[in-house]
Amino acid sequence: MMKNLSTALSPIFSDNEWFNKILIGGFYFLLIPFGIGIIMINGFLSALVMRRNVGEDGMPYWRNYKSIFHEGFRKSRLPLVLIFTVYALVLGLQIKISIFGFIIAVSLFLTINTISVVKKFDIISLLLSFPLLFVAISIGWMWIIVGWPLLIFLAVIVQTHLFARI
Repeated sequence: MMKNLSTALSPIFSDNEWFNKILIGGFYFLLIPFGIGIIMINGFLSALVMRRNVGEDGMPYWRNYKSIFHEGFRKSRLPLVLIFTVYALVLGLQIKISIFGFIIAVSLFLTINTISVVKKFDIISLLLSFPLLFVAISIGWMWIIVGWPLLIFLAVIVQTHLFARI
């Protein structure tokens, strides 16, 4: 299991521009509540999977924003429905949620999102990536503005690598 995790981490950090790409992804993570963030993240993840499937190293560049947006929009139907359903429940029915419930909900949402983009699922990848994502979201609250979105976006990329087995 640890070999799977190290295999998922190594292509990320072997990219010379990994920090800049994670930084921009973290910015888009902050825009998820507005819908545009999940579209851009899904486009990036989709481009990542496509690059790796054809044997290209590294992560895609964000400067290809038009193709990232178009592909992300195609891959974001389910996540956008989930976001707007949550808005309807929270705002319309005024459902309150604890911090722990919020962390679980965000972890589930991002996992469902990754599976919908990659279109692959296996239990080992879930057992490795869900706790990683949960911890990233939980720890991230300590450095809310700077590190939290970067850490979570990094965990989502690792999760994508695990599910896609790239």
